[in-house]
This record gives sequence, structure tokens and C-alpha cells, in this order.
Amino acid sequence: MAFKNEAPFQVRKHIALLNGVNIETITGNKTLTLADSTFQGLGGASNFDVILPEETDGITFWIINTGANSLVVKDVGAATIATVATTESALFVCDGTQWYTVIKA
Repeated sequence: MAFKNEAPFQVRKHIALLNGVNIETITGNKTLTLADSTFQGLGGASNFDVILPEETDGITFWIINTGANSLVVKDVGAATIATVATTESALFVCDGTQWYTVIKA
């Protein structure tokens, strides 16, 4: 669909995402897929890796660290994108070739 120089598209109701929010206590590394929730509240008793899915244009994940240890977010090639410390959250976006950390707080 091509966008033209017309009035902006408006959504008049809330958007409910399929699978909504995932809050999970993990016991090992967590590999996300495109079928997983956009919002991931993850935490565990140790430092674990969170592996994002293969690069796909327009995909986003919010990762909230609900545990007492750090989450190391990596791409499928095992390259570290960011470390999300306890009580932090981060937004990850993909342009089809690479994952980026947009916000981390």
C-alpha cells in the first residue's frame, strides 16, 4: 500500500495485540519468535540471554526485566544488542537487516 499526501490514518479504538503481554519467569535462555508477544516481561534467578528472531522489517519487541539479574539481548547470530538490567526495559526494532535499541530506561 502506498501512502499519499492525504489526511493521516486514525485509529479510533484501542488496538489489542494477539497474545498481548507475556510475563514469564525464565529458567534459561529465551529465544523469541515472530509468534511471541510484542511485550515480554522476563526475569529469572540468573543472568540469561534473550535471543530475538531473525531480522524482519518492522518487527518490534519491548523487553521488561522483571527479575533480579540482567538479560543480555542478542540477535540470531549471537551478537549482543543490549543488556537490560533489573527493573529496566528496552524497545528493540528491526529494519530487516539489523536490530536496534531505540529506548532503554
